[in-house]
This record gives sequence, structure tokens and C-alpha cells, in this order.
Amino acid sequence: MRSNALYFPYISLPPDAWTARTLLYWDKLSSIVPMDHLHDPEQLPERMRRLLAEGLVEPIIPAQFVYQIREFDERFIDMLDKHRSLPKHALKTKDAPFKTTRIHAEKLGRIPEYLIDVGLARQDGYPWYDVEESTAHLFMSYLAVCLGALPEVDAAPVTNHTRVMSMMMPPRGITNAHALHRRKAREVALNHLLPMPTQPVSIDQLVRFKQRHGHLLPDLRAKVEAHCIEVSTHVNPDDRMALNEAFIREVQQQVREIDAAMQQKLGPTTLGSLLPVFGAGLALQGTDPSSPVAYAGAALSFAGTAYAAINSIRGPRLGAAAKPLAYFAMAQRTFSGQQPGLRG
Repeated sequence: MRSNALYFPYISLPPDAWTARTLLYWDKLSSIVPMDHLHDPEQLPERMRRLLAEGLVEPIIPAQFVYQIREFDERFIDMLDKHRSLPKHALKTKDAPFKTTRIHAEKLGRIPEYLIDVGLARQDGYPWYDVEESTAHLFMSYLAVCLGALPEVDAAPVTNHTRVMSMMMPPRGITNAHALHRRKAREVALNHLLPMPTQPVSIDQLVRFKQRHGHLLPDLRAKVEAHCIEVSTHVNPDDRMALNEAFIREVQQQVREIDAAMQQKLGPTTLGSLLPVFGAGLALQGTDPSSPVAYAGAALSFAGTAYAAINSIRGPRLGAAAKPLAYFAMAQRTFSGQQPGLRG
């Protein structure tokens, strides 16, 4: 099971709840970034620069990895030759009959010449190419899968674009259906268990949260992924829906219990219960018993100190906070402002 993810098809991650949720779920999130963007980071949006600078997103420079993939260009070109249905030379003229997406030349290798020749791309001032949209998305899916499979990257391709993700799923084959259902189950679970506000989450807040609680992620993710794998084995969509609903209900209940344990204190009566100790003959050394005011003040000071010390005994709370699902409980309190486990 992979611990890291690789975002595609664009360079910069969207400033939305999907990105915050993805950053919180994976140990490391990467993005495919051309080298010249790192040399001249002003090409990137400010938020993306911050994500890179804080180490929340790691840049994957395609030029450093693509050469390791044998016949990378040839395989993609061969796939297009076999399945391409677009008319040749469609982009030879300025008025293209379909939408295009810009792709940086560093990601394309020798592919641009082919795409230009068959009318699926045109150069738009080096190093950019305007590529027919579905072809561009197909290529970025191909690139993300290939890069993610390299041992140095070892990341699961992720995207917030459903149509782009669907391109990774060939039309037939139970294995591919399993992968698609697994991704959908993960998305459903995280939408319920890691609710995020609609406005962008503070990068500083994300950094602090992962630094403090990131050690819980491996076991948490193992639990979620085990559920997703189970869901993916069921052919009947009603069965998959029932499994998802049951899992979410179970986890939400456990999250509520963990949150309650983490919030647990000895209660407001504890201080009062300590006071009779002094009436039972406990001597306060160094305090003149002939001075009722001084003696009472010392007693209350001692009682307050003892109360604070006892209240800091965090056995149940510490145990609850060490459970993997505590990550969800703390994330819900931190980012959504709601009581954990109460999302409908």
C-alpha cells in the first residue's frame, strides 16, 4: 500500500477542500513541476509556492525521471495511433474545432512532433504546446501513472477531476473496475470523515497539524484502505453503498468515543473533594497555624496545585489520542469547527 500521492493533471493544486483533505490523508503529496518553474517560481501561484516552501508538496521534475521509463514516448504514440479518432491536422489552423490545454515541453519528450504532425497540438511559444484537451488529459494520466510507479516516486496518482481520472480506467477488465471502485470508496469515506471548510485552509495550520499528528497516519490509512479494497471486490453497487455507509457509521461512532475520551477531565467537584483532606489533620509546614487567613490561603493554594496536578493525569486521554482514528477526531475539531462524528 502506497503512502504517498502524485497530483495531476495540472502543476498547481487547487486552493480548495479537496487539496486540504488530500494533504491530510497522504504522508507526502507531490506535483509534476517543470524545472524552469523551480528556477523561476514566480510562474506559480503564491499558494503553490508556499506549499512547496513548507514541504507540504514535493516537486517531481519530469526530466529527472522520464528517461528511466523504457519507450516512454513510443508507447504513448502507439496508443494514440491505435485509438485516435480525431481528424488529422485539426490544429493546423488557428481556429481549432475543440478545446486545448497547455502542456510544458519538458513533460512531452519527443511526443510534440507527433502531435503537431497529426494535428493534435501546436506550439504556443516555447516551451508550451497547445494540445487537444482529451489528448492532453490522457497524456498527463499516462505520465502520472508512469512516474508514480518509479521506486524513487512511489506515489498513487490522484486528481480532483473525475473525467481525467476515468481516462486511467480502460473500458473492460475486472481489475480496472476494482481500482475505480477503490478510489470512489476512498473519496466517499474521506468526504465524511475529513470534512473541510469551503474556504482555503491556512497553510500554517496544515503544517502544524501534520507535524503534531502525522505519526497516526500510517495506521489510519491502513484501516481506510482495507475498507476500500473490500468494497472494490463487490460487483453489486448496492452492496458497495451499504458497505460504505456501515463503515462511515462505525468510524464516526469510534471517533465520537475517542474525542470524548480526549476531552475527559476529572470534573468540577474534584477541588471540593480535596478540601476535606486538610480537615483530617494534613499539616502545612512553614505556615503559622495561629494565623487563620495565612493558613487558609496556603491550604487553598495547595489544593489548587494538587487539583491541577491530578487533572493533568492523562491516562485515558493520552491513550485515546494515540489511536489512529484520533486523527479524524482532531482534524474535525481543527478544520471543520464541528463536534467530531456528527456529520450527516
